[in-house]
Amino acid sequence: MNSVQDAADFFKALSHPARVLLVRLTWERARSGEELCKLLNLSAATVSHHLTQLDDAGLVTAEQSGHHRFYRAHQAAFAPTLTQLVRAEAKQPPYQTEAERYRAKVIQTFLKGGKLSAIPAQRKKRDVILEVLVNEFEVGREYPEREVNELLGTYHPDFFTLRRELIMRGLLERGSGVYWRPAEQAAVNPLAQEA
Repeated sequence: MNSVQDAADFFKALSHPARVLLVRLTWERARSGEELCKLLNLSAATVSHHLTQLDDAGLVTAEQSGHHRFYRAHQAAFAPTLTQLVRAEAKQPPYQTEAERYRAKVIQTFLKGGKLSAIPAQRKKRDVILEVLVNEFEVGREYPEREVNELLGTYHPDFFTLRRELIMRGLLERGSGVYWRPAEQAAVNPLAQEA
């Protein structure tokens, strides 16, 4: 881990309760995606999404065995993270701009333990949360409505409102029963609008 950003990416990969559970379940032994779905009572698409996030961060490894893919926590990736983060020299403040400080405060206020405590009433704060939520969706991939609802439902039970807001802000698009994250989204700048 070479920077504060690397540390932030590491912890971001663990910011969802399902991902923490996936690491726990694969810590001692490799498990198939099917087994993980049963243990967590989640759909294959949802488990696959979270495993991809963990794999991209280098926190799990995957091995193919016949028709099954087995996942195991990459334990070596965990040991140095906290030590290096604490001992790293502070070359720059973690939040350099007013927008970054504002974003961090909103996320800290509304996202607790990977769950959305409430959907912010203020547009500016809601835009920050929508920006976080849209990162759960891969650019260019099509999602059936059921999967969109499941992903958003892991954050807040009112996934209908979240889905509608993502579409209204141009962060997700829909057509023919599927949803996708456009390659070029309308930039969400929470400081550009009035509170």
